[in-house]
Amino acid sequence: MFESGYLRIFTWRGVPVRLHWTLPLGALLFSGGAFAPAFWLGFVLLVFAHELGHALLVRKLRHRVMAIDITGFGGMCRWTGAATPLERSVIAWGGVLAQVVLLVIALGLVTAIPWLGRGWLAPMVSVFLWTNVYLMALNLLPFPPLDGASAWRLIPLLRRRGAFGELKRALLPLPRRVKAQAPWRRDQQRDAPRSAAPKSGQGMGAQELADMLRDVGNKGGEARKGDKHRWN
Repeated sequence: MFESGYLRIFTWRGVPVRLHWTLPLGALLFSGGAFAPAFWLGFVLLVFAHELGHALLVRKLRHRVMAIDITGFGGMCRWTGAATPLERSVIAWGGVLAQVVLLVIALGLVTAIPWLGRGWLAPMVSVFLWTNVYLMALNLLPFPPLDGASAWRLIPLLRRRGAFGELKRALLPLPRRVKAQAPWRRDQQRDAPRSAAPKSGQGMGAQELADMLRDVGNKGGEARKGDKHRWN
């Protein structure tokens, strides 16, 4: 049912974000059949934030995100990669963590700007607060295909020896490779005189050319003086 029928609305870091044709049906269902554009928009943004949380951890763990899909009954983050069970559990927590961030931001904004919770924005704020909490609790139920089926496995997995080290290596960025230089080459560069003539194929600067011509002139003058003294 959710393998086709998508419309790509934009691309995030090379990843297509797509809407499914069932989205209007789901919006009407969750709004109780009422015409509530602010609620619908808030619901779409909430689902997108959830799937974006999965996608960010997939990329952090150096796997490939194929698409972010938003349907009328939730969303899907499509990705590929040879992930370990520990990595899959971490990725499963990504959606809920993104919802927590959205919840904190919404609470902070409503507290600082109370009028956001009134008027035409009230349904959207309600989605970011109450619907958000409801979906978090629903998603963490330990039954497939909900995220809780994989997310709660993280606790026993972290009890294994070396699990924290594995997780640290997976989440931290790879160190940049620095090309090592041979010791004999460094010694040659250190011992080489600064005024050495450039090698074949290298360009000569204007200052170096002027210095060379001045040295030739000085030596020529000294030679002429020496010849004058000798013949006299």
